[in-house]
Amino acid sequence: MTNGRSRIPIASPNMLIKGENLVVLKRLALMMREGAIMNADGTPGVRLVYIDPPFSTGRVFRGERGKAAYDDTRSGDEFIEFMRGRLILLKDMMSADGSIYVHLDWKMAHYIKIIMDEVFGRENFLNEIIWSYGGRGAKALARQFSRNHDVILLYRREAHLFNRQFVKRRIPVKEARSMGLKQDSSGAWFKTAPRGDYTDKSIERLEAEERIYRTRNGLIRIKYFFKEQDGCLLDERLVGDVWDDIPDAMHLAAMEKTGYPTQKPEALLERIISASTNEGDMVLDAFCGSGTTLVVADRLKRRWIGIDKGRLAIETARKRLGGGVE
Repeated sequence: MTNGRSRIPIASPNMLIKGENLVVLKRLALMMREGAIMNADGTPGVRLVYIDPPFSTGRVFRGERGKAAYDDTRSGDEFIEFMRGRLILLKDMMSADGSIYVHLDWKMAHYIKIIMDEVFGRENFLNEIIWSYGGRGAKALARQFSRNHDVILLYRREAHLFNRQFVKRRIPVKEARSMGLKQDSSGAWFKTAPRGDYTDKSIERLEAEERIYRTRNGLIRIKYFFKEQDGCLLDERLVGDVWDDIPDAMHLAAMEKTGYPTQKPEALLERIISASTNEGDMVLDAFCGSGTTLVVADRLKRRWIGIDKGRLAIETARKRLGGGVE
């Protein structure tokens, strides 16, 4: 570990850096041009940037026992320019096929999207991901709809790597029929979906595979069968741009909680890192906070760089990483 104003050790594949990220990113960009930062396949730059910056809340955040974490007091133009300068540097750090995820909430996400269109190009905008983490207690007296989601903006630099992600759930067989699932003559459970853009030739093939279901009105639907295990049906669905299956940090298991404010769940970063990198790729988090991005990247066999100027953030991240970061 080293201060952002000092020389960063080029030999280390993983780096946890205490310092102002604007300063550190300029030094890292120089290192990248010197060939010191690259992915396992030799591609220069980082393949994934994830940042969870301040949200312009106007608050001062503290950890357990009142330890100072970080100030989130920038607002308006000051916040926008703060983000613009860092986004420009982060783009320079990305490989040509790199992706960047910027995690915000309802207050500033639409302003920062305009800045990201400017920096990355509107044609490189891929997704506005809604992380819907559910209720945070009773809000019956609120005179508006509850705010129960964050926004994650996904852009690429020029191209991008993408590994499709799936959500798996277990459906008790005894509940299957009440959920609209059906059984064929062999007892196999299935669900159906509209024909979509399947050609007549494809329908013929699916018919031969006994995967066509005809409604009472003669409409063609496609059968998707479930595997059955221990009295449950195993359902797998493609992840879309609304993520409602990952609870927020308030509902983390005790062993995952660090006491650091605004900590994000490992499951959230696991999905992002798995989707946009392969083993050996470099992941960068310039507001690493409690170190969730680094911990997950390490577990998934990615290389990583984490930056934060807060002492509590660096101490928390280093502890989670086993204390062996230099």
